[in-house]
Amino acid sequence: MGFSVRLIVCVFLLSTAAFSQELTREQKLQKIDELNSQIKSLEADVLLPAVKDLKTAQKEGFEVFRLMPRERYDRKLTVQGGGAYYSFTTKSHDYQKIAQIGLEQNYLQVGFAGANYGFLADLGDIPLATVTTETAELNFLVSYQPPTKEPEVRAEQRKSFKYETENATYQSRVPASPGHVYVLRAISFDDADVLVAFKIHRKETDGSLIIFWNLLKNFEKPKLTRGDLAEKD
Repeated sequence: MGFSVRLIVCVFLLSTAAFSQELTREQKLQKIDELNSQIKSLEADVLLPAVKDLKTAQKEGFEVFRLMPRERYDRKLTVQGGGAYYSFTTKSHDYQKIAQIGLEQNYLQVGFAGANYGFLADLGDIPLATVTTETAELNFLVSYQPPTKEPEVRAEQRKSFKYETENATYQSRVPASPGHVYVLRAISFDDADVLVAFKIHRKETDGSLIIFWNLLKNFEKPKLTRGDLAEKD
């Protein structure tokens, strides 16, 4: 760093420190609120898909969102999970708002909190529009009835790591492959139970994924019977 650059940096730091000292405590708190508001606004923009993706998804009749790689952004963004989670129910990236899909180390995942679990299957490089509730690979997902008693739910949760059926093998974690279409059933007890089909439209240079998706079915909210209540049934 040259002398002139170091001088500029020193002047900037000194002026910032002087400005900060001139503010009252209340003004500093107000400034923090203003900066936090600016950060959240910038984060919202960062999480949005590009305009061209929004237009393409709309033209094809799908919804679209961006999924960030957790290992890269979990500590950089203020939204819990760093934009690595998404809810098809609440359309939020906030982990606390019924997270139903996640991205970490180039793997898609489902089932995060408590007894929640789900099933993912990679259908390969096919048109997203061709996937419906009548698609053979979805027979199991359409007809599946989640248990309500906690011991049985926990057993299903363990089985979801690799659940083999006649038409497909479902997992709770699968590689994220651009161009591929996936089906997902995410079971969030007391909150939501959804079946969606989605396609990884593109992978960005920062590792984030642009995902087109379509809701296939909303199921009745599953209820979880815990502990002694389950034993009495």
